[in-house]
Amino acid sequence: MDLQTKLASEPFSDTEKAVVDYFINHFDNVVDMTTLQVAKHTFTSNATVVRVCQKLGYKGFNDFKLKYLTEQKSDFQAAEKLDANFPIQSGDGVQTIATNIAALKEAAIEETKNLLDYGELQEVIALLIAADTINVYCSHSTIAHAKEFQYHCMRIGKRVIVASGPGEQDYYASRSSEDNVAILLSYTGETRETIGDARLCRYGGTKTISVTSFGENSLSEACDHNFFIPPWEKYYSKIGQFASSAGFSYVLDLFYSGIFEQDYLANYEYMLEHTGRLSLVQINSKMGDS
Repeated sequence: MDLQTKLASEPFSDTEKAVVDYFINHFDNVVDMTTLQVAKHTFTSNATVVRVCQKLGYKGFNDFKLKYLTEQKSDFQAAEKLDANFPIQSGDGVQTIATNIAALKEAAIEETKNLLDYGELQEVIALLIAADTINVYCSHSTIAHAKEFQYHCMRIGKRVIVASGPGEQDYYASRSSEDNVAILLSYTGETRETIGDARLCRYGGTKTISVTSFGENSLSEACDHNFFIPPWEKYYSKIGQFASSAGFSYVLDLFYSGIFEQDYLANYEYMLEHTGRLSLVQINSKMGDS
């Protein structure tokens, strides 16, 4: 779990946040500093620095430097080499393109995994299983992920409705009840229609689940449960949504896999039965045509 995530999940005081902010903003310097030097630069005390490190899960400042900074330096260097907004450049050969896109998607999935709260994931899977209908609210940029999730669930008899247009979203949100569960997809977390739909759903007693970029945003504040993807992409200045696409797909795949696993044999048999029935219909149709 990265420092930003730990900062968001721990109850730091204002004094302690000054130390954490210094860790983030002076990454290259901290590894060579002493506790006293950090305390002086943050106008705090040695005890505050040590307490922050302990809250972050380390024995003390030296343990923090040894373990955390070593890991982060490796991640930082890897991230520097690949720009999520421009992972390919003019003149790149197909091998470079293949390598860079694969590396970016792998990194995005790994970071999304690091941002997971497994307890919350288990709770959300239980909600999805219990729901009569799962409604997915999305925009044109995320509809493909929503449709793929819908298709997977359809194959095991789980009802999923995908709403992507403002009018369609409002229709379902205004009629949503405690029998529904809503999944809301938005990279920025500031899509006005999606935020409004989250509030409408909650008003009707529907549990809401956001999938959005990590950090504070209006959608995550409006929802009951939140799952985060890396905030690596700029809104306009990018050549593709490679990283966010990988993050959205990964989270929705986790939801589906969790639903499937809870009644594994029955779901598998249902899928085989209906796949076999479809194949038989197709064969009979071809024979009729001939």
